[in-house]
Amino acid sequence: MSGARILFPDFRDEQSASKYPFIDSATLTSEDGAVTFEPDTFIDASFYAINSGAHIYVSSVIVGAQKITLVIGDEDNDNIASTSFEPNPVRSPENGALNLVDGYGRPAGTLVTNEENLVLFAGWPVGTYRFTQEATEFVATTSIPAQESGVRGVLTGDDRLTTGDLWLIGDAGVVIRHEGEENGKQIVRVDVVGVPLFNRFLCTPFERFTPKNFVKTINNCPPDEYGNFTLTATNFEVDDTVLRITNKDGIIFIDAIGRKVV
Repeated sequence: MSGARILFPDFRDEQSASKYPFIDSATLTSEDGAVTFEPDTFIDASFYAINSGAHIYVSSVIVGAQKITLVIGDEDNDNIASTSFEPNPVRSPENGALNLVDGYGRPAGTLVTNEENLVLFAGWPVGTYRFTQEATEFVATTSIPAQESGVRGVLTGDDRLTTGDLWLIGDAGVVIRHEGEENGKQIVRVDVVGVPLFNRFLCTPFERFTPKNFVKTINNCPPDEYGNFTLTATNFEVDDTVLRITNKDGIIFIDAIGRKVV
């Protein structure tokens, strides 16, 4: 219909002529001036990386023969999240969303684009292209502050992140107890009491202690419920006996002292 006015254009059509989600003053050019983003490379963006700060931007683009990686940074860290896609041919998800993850594989945001816009990167030579904050900063509304109170995970000795249910188990002289709740917070008490039999505790792999081989059965008879064997020199059919059972230095002696007198 001639003369029709579109008062509320589609979001993608409305932003196609702007640099959004980049700020209006973004130069979109790498530090060495070798490559430049097109203003419509991304349709929208959302960032919620843990420990992220202000002024989020594309810090670098790593172009490889089989993979292209976009690295996102902020004012304190030039690598808070990243995402990758294949360049030949360009393959992006059907919904055009490139999902960002942080260094531990946790979800950190989304870049919305399409395959037509990503073709730009397929023409870049293989290499790493770095960008300044002024060149590729995103608008502030793309950042979603995350609730970061409390423990979100635990790093193991080999720098792996453990999340989800976490059990605290005391070992090697460490006692862990739940002390209840205070001001809405659960209190965990940790006492280091030590190991009195530390040589036995360290018998492997240091071989500082030789464990003893204890009796498990006697004539296939196990001990009582307390782990004891009871040895007596008597029998319900005998009023008298010449047997004597003695213990000396951890050794059991069974002796006969003479004949029975009739």
